[in-house]
Amino acid sequence: MHYQKINWQNYIIRLARGERIIESLKKFCQKEKIISGFFYGLGAVDKVEIAHYDVSAKKYSSKKFNLALEMVNLTGNIGFFKKEIIIHAHASFADKNMQVLAGHLVEAKISGTAEIFLIKTKKLEKFFDQDTGLKLFSFKKSL
Repeated sequence: MHYQKINWQNYIIRLARGERIIESLKKFCQKEKIISGFFYGLGAVDKVEIAHYDVSAKKYSSKKFNLALEMVNLTGNIGFFKKEIIIHAHASFADKNMQVLAGHLVEAKISGTAEIFLIKTKKLEKFFDQDTGLKLFSFKKSL
């Protein structure tokens, strides 16, 4: 992994061949002491696991793909839950026929590169929501 700090809150990250996206982002956040933020990116992968969340069942179902894919979009956030950094990402991938696979990103292995722009924010804590079974951002204000 290579990165450049643009200013106090913005980073550009480049992942190298063989690195894993979620694992690498978590290590980066630990190293840079980033506990909250948002990111987006693109790149190429050759192994990916994506998932779909069924809210009524409160459960993920996932599928693994071992093929060359363009990562046409990576979008996610970073939150803090019980002393743990949570990386939550969704991604879209296109195969050689331009067919798209998309969903919650469990993990993906870089085949070429990934270029990610990360924006650090103030601490965003998460809580476990019983109704959905998800870890959601906790805010002091609501409408």
